[in-house]
Amino acid sequence: MIGINDGLAQMMPFKHLLYEQYTNGEFFYSYSFGLGAGIYSGLSYYFSTSTVFWVTVVIVFALEKVGMIDPPNVLFWANAAVFISVVRLSFVLYIASRLFIYMNIARRYAFIGAAFYGVSGMFFRHTAYWEFFADAFLWLPLLILGIEKIFREAKPGWFLFAVAISLVNNFYFSYINFILAGIYILVRLFVPLTLQETEKKKAIGLFLLTGIIGFGISAAAFIPAVYAYLNNHRPTFSQNIPLLEIPENILYMSRIVVLPPLFVFLLFSAFLYRNKLYRLFAALGLVAIALHHSPMAGSFFNGLSAPQNRWEYFLSLMIGGIIAVGLANLHKLTLFGFSVAAFFTVSLYIVWALGDEQLDFSKQYPAFMAVSLPIMLLLILVFVKFKKPIFKITLIAYLFIWLIVSANIYQEEKLLKAGELSKVNEELMTGSEYDDPEIRGLLEKIEQRDTGLTYRIDWMEGVRNNTPLVQDFRGLSAYSSILNKNLLYFYLYDLEIDMARESVSRYATLGNRANLFSLMQGKYTIIPKDAPTADVLPTAEGMDNVPFGFMKILESQNFAVYENEHLLPFARSTSTVFQERQLENVHSLAREHAMLEGVVLDDSNQTDPLPDIEEQATEFAIEPIDATYQNDILEVKEKIGGIDLIPESNIPEGDFYVSFHLENHAPNKGFNLAVNNYLTSRKSNRSVYKTYVDDITIRVPAAERIKIRMPKGKYTLSEIKVFAESYEILKSQKEQYTDLADLDFNGNKVALDYENTKNDAYLTVSIPYERGWSASVNGQKTDVLKANYAFIAVPLEEGKNTVVLTYWPPFFFLTLIVSILSAIAAAWFIFFPKRRKNKIEQ
Repeated sequence: MIGINDGLAQMMPFKHLLYEQYTNGEFFYSYSFGLGAGIYSGLSYYFSTSTVFWVTVVIVFALEKVGMIDPPNVLFWANAAVFISVVRLSFVLYIASRLFIYMNIARRYAFIGAAFYGVSGMFFRHTAYWEFFADAFLWLPLLILGIEKIFREAKPGWFLFAVAISLVNNFYFSYINFILAGIYILVRLFVPLTLQETEKKKAIGLFLLTGIIGFGISAAAFIPAVYAYLNNHRPTFSQNIPLLEIPENILYMSRIVVLPPLFVFLLFSAFLYRNKLYRLFAALGLVAIALHHSPMAGSFFNGLSAPQNRWEYFLSLMIGGIIAVGLANLHKLTLFGFSVAAFFTVSLYIVWALGDEQLDFSKQYPAFMAVSLPIMLLLILVFVKFKKPIFKITLIAYLFIWLIVSANIYQEEKLLKAGELSKVNEELMTGSEYDDPEIRGLLEKIEQRDTGLTYRIDWMEGVRNNTPLVQDFRGLSAYSSILNKNLLYFYLYDLEIDMARESVSRYATLGNRANLFSLMQGKYTIIPKDAPTADVLPTAEGMDNVPFGFMKILESQNFAVYENEHLLPFARSTSTVFQERQLENVHSLAREHAMLEGVVLDDSNQTDPLPDIEEQATEFAIEPIDATYQNDILEVKEKIGGIDLIPESNIPEGDFYVSFHLENHAPNKGFNLAVNNYLTSRKSNRSVYKTYVDDITIRVPAAERIKIRMPKGKYTLSEIKVFAESYEILKSQKEQYTDLADLDFNGNKVALDYENTKNDAYLTVSIPYERGWSASVNGQKTDVLKANYAFIAVPLEEGKNTVVLTYWPPFFFLTLIVSILSAIAAAWFIFFPKRRKNKIEQ
């Protein structure tokens, strides 16, 4: 039930983190998530405000306390996902059944319709890959039930509840569900289903008023979540989005939704269109099928970003409704009507099969769909001809068998094989590719020798940026669809830190740049001893690339631990101030020096002279290697090639910072890039995960040649610069400071004492800046400043300073008041209907 990619990389680590936080009474901030982040708002896209997860936490915590289970780890959450999904699907079936029953569909047919909704490929796909996606299956039928309650009885309670719980649970899927609910309301306004329905004007008034109250109830969860989304950074999706496109074959083998043969047959059954409820479901189902073929619609449902099909559980619900109504009225079908519907159904399947060159009947799912069609038609024909209850029971039994077989074949073919879920097992999750016991041993040794509260360790298992959450250490990486924009800008633009892999929604490592390690509490790094030489580096001496000033202190069979000898304190004072706009046009090395020598503020009246690194610029000659290089165009002729930069002066002690602009002329091809023994990768120009940041800075140990290598192809390679870094500034800064005498982390609060002997103006702290932090110095409230592009600084007083930093989610207390008042308004609105009725009529 767990995907090998996001399932293991995000879902399980986030559950583990949040459970640890919540059960320790820490609901708002984590110093272990990346470089530190607000989890209440930052992880709201995932589980932090999910009622399903909250209930799960309560149950698991109770089981842990009574001794029925061990303290949960990531493996526990992977195993628990199966049981959680069973319970979730049970509630999905129940809610959808109650919706159809309320719409006057007989109970047995309502349950069959609900089964076609819940036991659908998309449910299992969502559950396996992005578990919180599956929660949307709960709230959509609840919203539609609330809509029907207003149209039929003018009772707004269920709609109010559905709006509130949707907004609390997940702002992203509430956006999708409210678009779908809006479409449903719009159609329902013109398709009455009962004789005495609520007047349109009154219904609209109830929708607006209860929607506003429901929004108010959710404010304490929804507003901080939306702020986190707005404070995220993701490059704009710049590729062309067509209006129409033929995606995978939805009759035989689509990954997203496959139309059941019975659904197709019922669409061609003309007699059903006399039923108002059927017309409603059919109209919405056909609209959903049309939107399925529109990438532009997929982009709209995804917030005008890359097209996604995450909304199509709506089509599954309409399929369920059509099947439920169709079965309830199947006794009205005549032989002639059957013949017409069967002819068009079979014709459509034949045309679809002949028109799809990629259709492969040797695969299970297409073969199953082809075989199940004639069986279904035969069973319907027998019932229509003889009209015996036993034949309808046989048809219903077949449909349940069809659902179970379909679900299993889908999971086997689309998830276990194509999605590689079969690789996810206990051996993987406790082995060297995910949670390496050898690394665990090294981490324990580090903890035994270092009890500090602030140090961070640079280590990731492969490309899993959330490894620190899995292995329970403070790291330098994070992977989430929502991250602190200041940190992403810090990595991508301000400091041009290469993360060894270009991708959005993540940050990792510090490009082996010693200045940044020292500034950001990067005290240890774990490096494989015998990393294999990459095929792009046939002449390299292995891939180990230890940052300057790191010394080996521990080792195991396959790994070595290095310690930073120039680590700077968690908090440092300074009176030297630079402004961000001063540093706009200087090299990132100059920005590193500015952060070392003082503090960089985004807005200040004080400015000091900029650090001068131009004297550190290194002149070099360029020599093409298995390539041609003219007018900034590099064309690699062999499998691997590039250029060598040959410094024209003596090789200094320390490092080279090599900067250049690089673009690949092949639009569909990603590639590996090597600079000496440093390896990184670049995305295809058409990848939805490309950052479009093509200005690159790579740190390598100083050498006689700087070898830039990439695969065969054509590239733009321009603006090449090389700077030497001797680390004299870092060494001098290290000598000026000592560690803090008193430092305390307590949930969302940091307290420290700092003796300002130099009467400095500012204290910089290695905590990422984000809205929600407040500060006091010696009991007096003071400003929290964004410093060094992405971190915190506070003004200091002379002498001893007791600094207290406190984090609350943005707008939390204001929105909490709104939520409480809205809940009171909801109670009045629901429990005093006469007053509410008079209020609306007025």
